[in-house]
Amino acid sequence: MDRRILSPLLAWTAALALSGCGDDRSAEDAQVDAAAPRAIAGRYEVTGVTVNQESGEQRAITGVVTLAQEGARYTTHFELSTVFPGSDAAAAEVVGTGEGSIEANMLYGSAQTQLVVSNVSGVDVGFAYIPRAVGTRLASKSTAEFFDDGTMRIEIENEPGEGEDYSPTRTTLVGYPAPAR
Repeated sequence: MDRRILSPLLAWTAALALSGCGDDRSAEDAQVDAAAPRAIAGRYEVTGVTVNQESGEQRAITGVVTLAQEGARYTTHFELSTVFPGSDAAAAEVVGTGEGSIEANMLYGSAQTQLVVSNVSGVDVGFAYIPRAVGTRLASKSTAEFFDDGTMRIEIENEPGEGEDYSPTRTTLVGYPAPAR
């Protein structure tokens, strides 16, 4: 083939191939973006189950998890409703705070929680004027995964706090962004 034809043909082919490469960022920049922490701040309604690791006993748990974000770190506050371990009717609330790191769509952290128990069987802990007792303090380790549709899945390993008596549990929660108030 004549060089006068080949040279422009190669230039055109190279230009066409490069035009499909998108922006001028390197592959390294694209990898950094893929691993950048996603925006997770907000309130999430969650529901799930807590399983006693020793007995296999299960109890439902629901509530709200609130997340704040600063860069690749987060803090959380949560209020969850369940029944007191070993009880069929004593309403309990799990309240606490936590913190951790955000890596892409994953959260890794720890939390300090406490059980607040209603002294009136079958009555919500938060109901006005109902006597309540502060219960066990827990130390928890958690991971959470956020999905493209905005939902999340949280896995929490709960251990007794120092000097507390509590059978270790595993809590699995799924959640979605809470509607605006």
